[in-house]
Amino acid sequence: MMSSLAQRIGRARLRLVAWLPTAAGGRERGDVPGWVMITLMTAVLVVIIWGIASDQLRQLLTSAFDKISNQSNAGP
Repeated sequence: MMSSLAQRIGRARLRLVAWLPTAAGGRERGDVPGWVMITLMTAVLVVIIWGIASDQLRQLLTSAFDKISNQSNAGP
C-alpha cells in the first residue's frame, strides 16, 4: 500500500515539475509588445499635448512655482 502511494506521489511530482517551467515561462515573459505600444502611445500623446498647449503649460507651471516660492518666502 505504501509503495503504491509513494509511486503515485512520485508521478504527480514529476508531472508538476514538468508543468512548472512551461507555466512559469509563459507568465514570466509578459506582454512585451503591449507595453511597448503603451509606452509609444504615451510618448506621442505627450508630444502632441506639449505642442498644442506649450505656452499655457509653461504659464501654468510658472504660476504654480511662483505661488510656492512666495508662500515659502513669507515664512510662518
